[in-house]
Amino acid sequence: MKRHVALLVAGAVVAGLGLAGAGQAAARTTGTTTGTTTTTTTTTCAWGPLGLVRNQVCLTVNGSLASATGYSATSGGVPRPVSYNLETRAADGFVLEREDVTATVPAGGLTVGPVASNVPCGSGVTAVFRVTTPGWPPLTATVTAPVTC
Repeated sequence: MKRHVALLVAGAVVAGLGLAGAGQAAARTTGTTTGTTTTTTTTTCAWGPLGLVRNQVCLTVNGSLASATGYSATSGGVPRPVSYNLETRAADGFVLEREDVTATVPAGGLTVGPVASNVPCGSGVTAVFRVTTPGWPPLTATVTAPVTC
C-alpha cells in the first residue's frame, strides 16, 4: 500500500496552538447511518509540550480504520527545519504505520500525514507524533483511543 505524506500550511491550527495545555485531549464523535449500518467516527487530539515547536496529534477511528495526523508550528513563528516521526501503534506497542519527514516549518505551521492502518475491533490504538531532530528534546504528542467497531 503506497502512503502519501502531505505537508500543508495549517494556519487555522496554529491559531489555536496556545489554547490547550500539554497532554490535554479532546474528542469529537460523529455518526452516519446507511440502511441498517451505523458508522461512528471518533477523532481525539492531544498536544505535546511547548518547545521550539508545538505539536498536536489527532487520531481518527472509523470502524477498524485508524488514521493519525500531526500538526506542528514554530514558537515565535520563525521558520526552521525539523525532523518528525508520525506513527500508529497497536495496543501491544507494535508499530502499525510510520512516516518520517524532515521539512522546514513555515510561520503558519504544517501538517504531517496522515498514516492509516486497520486495527482489530475491541482493541486500542495509539498515535504518536514527535520531533526527531538531533539535539532537540523529543517534544512528543501522544493520544490513545479504543477501536469499538
